[in-house]
Amino acid sequence: MNELDYERRELALRRNGLGGETPLPTAGPSVAPLSDRTVGVALGLILAVVFLSYLDTLWFQFVLDDRFQIVDNTWLRSWRYLPRYFTGDVWSFLHPTFRGNLYRPLFLLWLRIQYIVFGLNPWGWHFCTVLAHVAVTALVYCLSLRLLQDRRAALFATLIFGLHPVHAEAVAWISGVTEPILALLLIASFLYYLHGRTEPFYARGYLAASLVLYLLATLAKETALVLPMIIFASELIWSGTAGTSRLRVWLHRGWAAFAVTAPYLAISGAYMGLRVMALHGFQNPRETHRFFEMVLTWPSVLWFYIQHLLWPVGLGPFYDVDYITHLDVRNVLLPTLIAVLVAAGLWVLAVRSRRAALAILWLILPILPVLNLIVFNFVHDRYLYLPSIGFAMLVGMGLGRLQAGSARILGQPAIQVALAAVLTLGLATRVSEETAYFATSKTFFTRANSMSATREAAKANLAGMMGEQGHLEEAIKMYEDVWPTQPNSWQVNYNLGYAYYLTGKFPEADRYLSRAAQIDATLPDTFFYLGLTKLKLGDIDAEAGNVQRALTIRPDAVNYHFVLGVICKLQGNLPAALIEFHQEMDLNPDNAAARQQAEEIEAGQAAGQKAPIPGSIPVPSRAAAH
Repeated sequence: MNELDYERRELALRRNGLGGETPLPTAGPSVAPLSDRTVGVALGLILAVVFLSYLDTLWFQFVLDDRFQIVDNTWLRSWRYLPRYFTGDVWSFLHPTFRGNLYRPLFLLWLRIQYIVFGLNPWGWHFCTVLAHVAVTALVYCLSLRLLQDRRAALFATLIFGLHPVHAEAVAWISGVTEPILALLLIASFLYYLHGRTEPFYARGYLAASLVLYLLATLAKETALVLPMIIFASELIWSGTAGTSRLRVWLHRGWAAFAVTAPYLAISGAYMGLRVMALHGFQNPRETHRFFEMVLTWPSVLWFYIQHLLWPVGLGPFYDVDYITHLDVRNVLLPTLIAVLVAAGLWVLAVRSRRAALAILWLILPILPVLNLIVFNFVHDRYLYLPSIGFAMLVGMGLGRLQAGSARILGQPAIQVALAAVLTLGLATRVSEETAYFATSKTFFTRANSMSATREAAKANLAGMMGEQGHLEEAIKMYEDVWPTQPNSWQVNYNLGYAYYLTGKFPEADRYLSRAAQIDATLPDTFFYLGLTKLKLGDIDAEAGNVQRALTIRPDAVNYHFVLGVICKLQGNLPAALIEFHQEMDLNPDNAAARQQAEEIEAGQAAGQKAPIPGSIPVPSRAAAH
C-alpha cells in the first residue's frame, strides 16, 4: 500500500466512523511521509529488538508455579486428560477439590502442546512465550494504526509496548504467558470486528472470525470479558447520530452500540455458563474482607499501577495488598486525589480527541476486572499487560506530534528519531535488568526476599528453594524463624514437616505434617508424606490410611499408587499391590521400580512363591510448595 492508498483508506475509515476529526499534525510539508518500506523496516527493527531483549530468557529455568504447572502436572502427559481442562480450575490437577477462580482450558492446552514438543526443556517453553509477546507487539502496531490513523504514533506505541519493562513478569516467566495469549486473541478479535465495520461486504465472515477469537480469549483468561465493554464504548465514541434531544441521541446511540455488542455478549453468557459449571460458581472468594474495605483499598492499588506504568523500576515478583480498613490521608485520600487528577487529565484528552478516547478505553477498561480484590487478592505487574496497550498509544500520540527545529534524519524530524533511539536503548536495558531475577529459583526468591513488603513470605519461599537444592538444615532453620509469625500457614507447616522427613527427623515431621493436614485437608501431598512418616515410625495402618486419603483427593498423582502398592505388599495383599503397581505404570510408564515390583509379584504368583518386599520405598522427592 503506497501513501496515496493509505490516505484513501483513512478517508474510508472516517466515512465509517473510525475517523471524523482533523488528522494529527505529525508531519509538516518538509517532513517526508512514511512509505510502506520505511514502516516495514521500522516495524521489523522494533520486533527484532523486542525479541533480542528477551533472548536471555531462553536460558532461564522453571521457577515458582512452572514447577507445578509443568513439571508435576500429570494432565500434560496424555490427551486423555483433555476433557478435564474444561471441567475445573487450572490447579485441579494438583488438588481436585479446590474451588478456584482460574478457568483457563486454553492455557492448559497451550501447555500440553509445548510438553509434546519440548518435554521438560525450559528453553523451548521460554522461546514460545517470547514469540507470543513479539506477535502481540506486531498486533499492537495494527491496532494502533487503525485507531490512531497515524503511522508515526503507531510505531512509537509499538516500541513502547514491546519494550515496557512492566512486561517482564508476563514474558520472562513461563506461567505468565496467559497475558500474551489473551492479548493475542483479544486484539485479533477486535481487529476483525474493525474489518467487519469498514468492509460491509465481508462483514459476516469477519464477525464470525471475531467471535471465535473472542471465545478462545475467554477460555485463555477470564479478563477477556472486557472486550464487549471496549466494543460498546468504541461504538458510542464513533457514533454521530443526530436527534431532537440529548437524551434521545444517547438512547439511540446506546441501542445501536448494544446491537453491535450483542453477539459478543452472547459469547460471554456461554462462557459464564461453562465457568459456573466447572468452578461450581462464577467466583469463589479467596478473601474474607468486606466490600467497603476493598473499596478503600482501590486508591492505593490504582496508585501502584500508575507508578509502574510511568516508572517501571525496581519491580518484583510479589507485592502484598494491605487492605485498608479505615479512612486515612496516606493510604486513601492522597492516592484518591492522584487517581482523580489522572482521571481528569484523561477526560480532557478524551473530549479533545476521539483517537485519544479510543486509546483511553484500552487503558482503563482492562484494569477494571483486577480491582475485584476479593478474587484477585494480589497486585501483579502482569495485570498491566493489556492496559499498557492504551498507555503506549497515548504516549505514541504525544511523541508522534513532537517536533522541534528543522533538523531531519532520513527525512524525519531529528528529535523523533533521537527519542526512538534513546527509548530503544533505555527500555531494552531495563527489560534485561527486570527479567534477570526470573532466571532461577534462587534469583527469584532472593529478589523477593530483598523486598521488605513481602519479607516473611519471601523468606519462606527462599527456605523452600534452599531445601530443593539439598540445604535442608539451612531450610529448616529459616522455616523455624518464620513459623512463629505464621503458625497457621499450611505452606510453612508442610514444608517444615517435609524438610524434617527428608532429614530423618520423623517425630518432628509427624508434628508439622499433621498440623498442615488440619489446616488444609484438600491438599494430597500433605497426607502422602504424612503416610510415609507414619511408616517410618512403624505405624503401617496409619500410613495406609493417609496414602489412601491422598489418592482419594488426587487419584492420578505420580508415585501415590506405587507407595500404596508397597504398603499392600507389606500387609501381604499381593493382588491389591499388583493392581496399584499397574495403575502407577499407566500413569507413569517410566517408573522402573513399579514395573520391577509388578514383574516380581507376577513371577512369584507363577512359581507359587511370595514376591520379595523392598527394603525401602524409592519415592523421588517432590518440589516444596511455595
